Amino acid sequence: MDTLKAWIITLVTITVLCSIIEKFAPEGNLNKYVRLVCGLSVTVAMAMPVLNMAKSGFDFDSMVWNDYVKLSEKELKRRIDRLMEEDSKQMLEVYRQSLINDIKGRFRADPEFSVAAADAVLYEDPNDERYCMIRTLYLKLEPSGRNSTKTIDKAKVEYIKQELTEVFAIDGNQVIIELSGFNGGG
Repeated sequence: MDTLKAWIITLVTITVLCSIIEKFAPEGNLNKYVRLVCGLSVTVAMAMPVLNMAKSGFDFDSMVWNDYVKLSEKELKRRIDRLMEEDSKQMLEVYRQSLINDIKGRFRADPEFSVAAADAVLYEDPNDERYCMIRTLYLKLEPSGRNSTKTIDKAKVEYIKQELTEVFAIDGNQVIIELSGFNGGG
């Protein structure tokens, strides 16, 4: 702070002295040389802090480089976090699709019905302890080509629910089965 104060006092002093010298300088050719010398001395006084920093070994490049590295680290961390979030979402979707394919394949050979559509709703919050666990399974069943009566037995629907709850370790109320394609059944 003392250095700044000394620099300002020096600058003001030189400016005042140059103003006084210019007022008392004779008119003519000499006046323009006086103004030139005064202008140069004020310029040198203004540039002294920069010259002193250069002379003292101040490493401007390293200061700029350190700031750049700090900013780059923050940007890199932000990009890594965003990529990890996107990767997590993609992995969750791959897992969800594999669950759906497993459900469809599990009941493929049944002569009474086929799985027309399936969906799995998962816990998607990575901070939740239930992350990636099944929240709800949805199945839409339709009569297979070999089911001419277009009916399905309630015991069969219960068997499907029981099978899914045991395989995926979920409650029966987490399995929702739509039977709108059937006419009825026992």
